[in-house]
Amino acid sequence: MWRKGKTGLIIFMAGWLFPALQAQEFRETPLYRQQQRAYMAQDTQPVLIRELPREINTPFSEYNGLLSADSTFFFTSLREESEPDYEAIFDAYWSSKIYTSKLTIGGFSRPIPLPKSINSPQYYNSNFTFSKKLHRIYFTRCTKTGNGQLHCELWESRNIHGRWIEAERLPRRINLQGYICTQPFLAEGKGRDILYFVSNRPRGYGGYDIWYSVYENGKYGEPVNAGSLINSAGNEVTPFYDSDTRRLYFSSDTHLGIGGYDIFYSTGERTQWTAPQNLGVPYNSPYNDFYFTLNSDKTSGYISSNRPAQHRAAADTCCNDLLAFFMQGYDAPAPDTAASPAGDTLTAAQKIELLLPVTLYFHNDEPNPKSGDTLTAANYRNTLADYIALKGTYQAEYARGLAGEAAEAATQAIGRFFADSVENSYRKLELISSYLLQELQAGRELTITVSGFASALHSSDYNLKLSMRRIQSLVNYLREYGNGALTPYLDGKHKNRLIIIRNPQGSSMAHQRHVSDNPNDRRNSIYSIAASLERKIEITGYRAAPPKN
Repeated sequence: MWRKGKTGLIIFMAGWLFPALQAQEFRETPLYRQQQRAYMAQDTQPVLIRELPREINTPFSEYNGLLSADSTFFFTSLREESEPDYEAIFDAYWSSKIYTSKLTIGGFSRPIPLPKSINSPQYYNSNFTFSKKLHRIYFTRCTKTGNGQLHCELWESRNIHGRWIEAERLPRRINLQGYICTQPFLAEGKGRDILYFVSNRPRGYGGYDIWYSVYENGKYGEPVNAGSLINSAGNEVTPFYDSDTRRLYFSSDTHLGIGGYDIFYSTGERTQWTAPQNLGVPYNSPYNDFYFTLNSDKTSGYISSNRPAQHRAAADTCCNDLLAFFMQGYDAPAPDTAASPAGDTLTAAQKIELLLPVTLYFHNDEPNPKSGDTLTAANYRNTLADYIALKGTYQAEYARGLAGEAAEAATQAIGRFFADSVENSYRKLELISSYLLQELQAGRELTITVSGFASALHSSDYNLKLSMRRIQSLVNYLREYGNGALTPYLDGKHKNRLIIIRNPQGSSMAHQRHVSDNPNDRRNSIYSIAASLERKIEITGYRAAPPKN
């Protein structure tokens, strides 16, 4: 995919939306290199690092990942919005926006940008922080100056009755005219809040420093520099403050580090801090590491880094990706695995038989809506994530027109359907996938039968093709399961194969009562439980042949 060269705008924008952010050059003395190697060896932490999937990370830059308590994931992405033919007017066809995705049992749902009241097309919008209840957002808006640099200021929007109102620029006391103001973090307190941010305003200690302003009685106090223990002669950026531990996490290109920008922490508040400590490996690397955030469990979180990524060439460090971290010793998720209970004596084949049939559900007309294709590139896991992200919409639509106990009962019924049917069925699929792999690795040839169904909203021919696409999404899931562990068996590269018999039924079995075929009756044709039960595929048959010699 086309990108601007490694010294162009994408590097500049990938560098956290303020200028002059090239990392401090490595010191080339042998002694310093020796000190660096010793530091890395002795400070390696028991932490698991994982790249976020391609639903989040693109070939360009993603950063500032934040997971809220309700499993909504927010992040910033700098993305190409033009076709390659428009290279000549490159600058006009890039944008930085704040996106949201739901983290579900199926992974991340399809990212959706926040509304234009926040993601104004007139600006690069990025670097956000929320109040604890997600009622306020502070974020950065940048515009191009005449010399091609970015001028960045802090803005605020409020969520009123579920809608983000038009953002307002923070007062000039914060956005000092002629200087950069970016990367806010809000630390809420009793009666007052502290807004940390990054700026190159006068009376700092170096390039970009961390500052703060106390917000009290509806007014912002005069910004104060966080002090010389935090700020250096270089750049200190991306503050994140954990009120429980009183730790300020930030990145610096000058404090003693491994290379590039490293993540540090210091304990304290305002201007009173302990000496910064390097978080060590693997949080930090010889590349640029920043935008540390913690999840509510305090054992996991996210960073952003331009360290080499799986989806780019090893030498390509042009852009930033979001990485999740999990402190070992806690329950870090392990996708595509299924543990067996102690003392389990059942064979994999017996477990499959006990789990069948497995029914997997879909949102209306998914995957590939309004398509006449019989195939799809969609993976059922991603389709499921998008489906679960719509649970709130289903609850609202199914309860529409009802009141009191009836509305509450409708809302709870949808919640139970998603938990008991949609999510539990996916857990069964994960288990069956692991057992299929065990059987195949033991040399058995396996055959499974998959039937596909649709509701009666469309023509018979369309629904038949939709059923085939739904079956294909399961095949795609199996191909990607366990980093492609099942693919050789599906492609016939082993003597024993995994054979899938496809049985598309279309809407031939759609005879549920109370299901409307009127597209204008959205409650009963799309959002009802009865309609949801018709949009599915079922793994119904399983046959195993003896191991092949």
